[in-house]
Amino acid sequence: MEQSNSRMIERKLSDFEKKLDILILTKEKLSWSVSELQRENAELRSGNAALKVEVQEIKKKYTSLQKDFNKSKTFVKIVTSKLTPTGGLAELKETVERYIEEIDKCIELLEDTL
Repeated sequence: MEQSNSRMIERKLSDFEKKLDILILTKEKLSWSVSELQRENAELRSGNAALKVEVQEIKKKYTSLQKDFNKSKTFVKIVTSKLTPTGGLAELKETVERYIEEIDKCIELLEDTL
């Protein structure tokens, strides 16, 4: 009987050790996973901060372009009022073509930044 109790205790102790080993391995895997997730989280936060800065810069450029566009409307009014009756149409056509070229350059620059 004593031998049977001893075997049962040894078996239970062995089972307990196996379960303990499994728990230790699981704990180590989870610790590693937590470390990896913390590293990934830090990278994502850094990327997010960089994107926020980029958004701010784009908003500033947009505001600036919007102001310039409004100025160009005023400029068109000034140009129209300054045209002479004789050479006005050719002059206006040339001026508009230059503006179109400048606008195309601005569009290319905007496409490059996006």
